[in-house]
Amino acid sequence: MRIASIGIRLLLPLILGAALAGPAMAGEVLDRVLQSGELRIPNEPGWPPYSFIDAQGTYTGFDVEVAREVARRLQVQLKVVDKPDGSHYTWDEQTAGNWNGAYDAVIGSMTPTAKRDENLDFPVIYYYAIGSLAVHRDNHSIQTPSDASGKRIGVLLGANYEYYVRRQAFGITGMEPVAYLIDNPVVRTYEMESDAFDALAKGDGVELDAVINYLPVIMDLIKQGKPFKVVGKPLYRVPQAVAIEPGDAEFAARLREVVEAMHRDGTLSALSEKWVGFDMTRQ
Repeated sequence: MRIASIGIRLLLPLILGAALAGPAMAGEVLDRVLQSGELRIPNEPGWPPYSFIDAQGTYTGFDVEVAREVARRLQVQLKVVDKPDGSHYTWDEQTAGNWNGAYDAVIGSMTPTAKRDENLDFPVIYYYAIGSLAVHRDNHSIQTPSDASGKRIGVLLGANYEYYVRRQAFGITGMEPVAYLIDNPVVRTYEMESDAFDALAKGDGVELDAVINYLPVIMDLIKQGKPFKVVGKPLYRVPQAVAIEPGDAEFAARLREVVEAMHRDGTLSALSEKWVGFDMTRQ
């Protein structure tokens, strides 16, 4: 009995150590992702080449493929989720945090600002976005960004485009200085990217005089036949990060490990070349 008792005492630390090193050490969200076999993200379908629904009814685009590869490396499936009523989670809802378990992460071109950092964690950057000004192709009065001063400019609510037109600090450490070239614009905000594009497409000056969005998005819309044209040089360049809710260090570390590996092995560069025609993943 004494020998058996000594053996149990010797084995007990090993048993406990193994238990602590197993799945129980994973964070709550990481546990949920691994146990469910799904990485759930929200997305907006009207934002090519970053996110859209193809002819087969499947979500695709740069952001979606990045998310799908992240899920694959986590050994789970990607699931794009909508609200129970079938509507999409708005950008304002995504950036506000308090997701209440509706989804696990946002891999949707989110700028890691100090304001958003109050509600979210940004474990890793996966590319750098280029903000540009676009007008209706029939417009001849806005030849440079400064010509848009005092004009009606459409932007996504809460996005860095809104920060730019309102001349608000982006709040991003290490970001290149921004030259604010547009004075006193009339800012029109939209909860969905597509609504701003639709407003501009109605005609020059009908509802909007210009929009600000990412250059690849504008170029893709022009390629599709939208009546837009890009004005001048890009306005700014900002990092775009994976976003999660605070409180799961293990999930953050795992996402960082996966995305950094995708940087190193060229996966992110290849996806960028595929979807926008150049590598926007390098600083």
